[in-house]
Amino acid sequence: SLKEGEEAFIKHSRILQMHGAAVVVMAFDEKGQAATYEDKVRICKRAYDILVQKVGFNPQDIIFDPNILTIGTGMPEHNNYAVD
Repeated sequence: SLKEGEEAFIKHSRILQMHGAAVVVMAFDEKGQAATYEDKVRICKRAYDILVQKVGFNPQDIIFDPNILTIGTGMPEHNNYAVD
């Protein structure tokens, strides 16, 4: 994720790429977890652009986790996460 910033994201991505690994990108950035549809799209697009344009990842080796699992917490504010 971009939780630790773009520089750390690129560094970690290059290490994974060196080993021929695919990546799973969680929808987090420096501000935290993406909760809205707009945040999920913004963060995932940013990560995709960095991975493809700056690191050189094959788009087929990128998997996104838009934080849908949190609907199981029972917390009312998470109820719409799977919809968004």
